[in-house]
Amino acid sequence: MPVNNADGDIEFPLNSDIPARVPEGDYDLVFLKGDKKHMFGGGERSFLWFKIITPGDWMGTQLFMTCTVPLKGKWSPSHKFWLAWVLAAGKRPTRGDRMSTRIFRNKVFRGRVRIVTKTARQTLRTKEQQYSVVDELAAVQAGGK
Repeated sequence: MPVNNADGDIEFPLNSDIPARVPEGDYDLVFLKGDKKHMFGGGERSFLWFKIITPGDWMGTQLFMTCTVPLKGKWSPSHKFWLAWVLAAGKRPTRGDRMSTRIFRNKVFRGRVRIVTKTARQTLRTKEQQYSVVDELAAVQAGGK
């Protein structure tokens, strides 16, 4: 909730986690949690949160991977979540499978991290406005079958 002060300025609390800006590259990651949110303009996105466990300056940093959720629940092999789930499961889902984020638990992934340099309107962000995301999961390093 904004706060008005005597000078006519308003102040907003910073009540969200803004991801860090880490160098692009491949990192070892562990899954933390999944969120699903309805986005403005329709559609849903899933947010898969991971923690970097690669030793170094960025160890412990938390980043998310955004995945589009199909409107009518029809997953295709081009959906990012489907690709990540198949990698984590080591198999394709069968018709009766539920694609739960539980499949990502207790595994170490090699993930590709990229820096978000443009806004949704494709304008360039300043370096201070940029942040990093997990772009894709490349391999299961440990905990798989």
